[in-house]
Amino acid sequence: MKVVKVFGRGLLSMKAKRLVEEIIENFEIREDSVVFQEAMEVEFGVFKSTSSVVLGSRIGVRGFRDYTSGWLFNSSRKFLAEKRVFSSELPLIPREYRLEIDVPGSGLMELPGYRLKNGVLLLYITPEYTFSFSSDVLNAGDLKDYAQLSIRPLENGFEGTVIPNLEKADYISIEIVGKIVEDQIFFGSEAGKVRYEFLPEKLLIISHEKTLDVPKLQKALELVSIVSGHGNFVLRLKVGKAGKEMRFSVFLPGE
Repeated sequence: MKVVKVFGRGLLSMKAKRLVEEIIENFEIREDSVVFQEAMEVEFGVFKSTSSVVLGSRIGVRGFRDYTSGWLFNSSRKFLAEKRVFSSELPLIPREYRLEIDVPGSGLMELPGYRLKNGVLLLYITPEYTFSFSSDVLNAGDLKDYAQLSIRPLENGFEGTVIPNLEKADYISIEIVGKIVEDQIFFGSEAGKVRYEFLPEKLLIISHEKTLDVPKLQKALELVSIVSGHGNFVLRLKVGKAGKEMRFSVFLPGE
């Protein structure tokens, strides 16, 4: 299991870092649990956070609203407690999660885990997926401008083959669409392959409820953009400006 510590800058982040470091000294990380030296009372639940860009650089003509990077963010944070636990061992039982990060650092996270009394968070991601597509083929366009995408599920994502037939349209694009983030996974005018993977590695994210947000997690995970997790998603195939969509779902195995 990979351990990711998420802090930041400023006085509040430095205080949170100190609390996190104190906690780390008192527990052992195992494959599927965190074990403390003595029992303590914690809350189990889901940490939810969204971040949007308030200030940052943009690209394109006047009025173009896509940010290429974020300098200042508006972030919301909330831990939704489900139950209290008194134990020295905190199991990391597979649970659904959601992580969507756009290029400038905006997006959302919905991660299961534990909140300690001092606000330290022990959140985790279990990469176990079952992909369910309504069809193995997605078509878009008309007789003059046409594209077909064949889809095959993988252990941590899916792959496909793109076959275009273009006369007037300049390009084909494929996007995976989450709740608030659209991640482009193919762009071009020639036949080709596409492959998209959700997070493939078990992660334990250690941070503090007052400082953790999407841009800090993006930096800690060294991600540019991603749509990953469980629930419902959309796969969008566009031929020029015209397009078709296919919904698909991702479950924990056995559900």
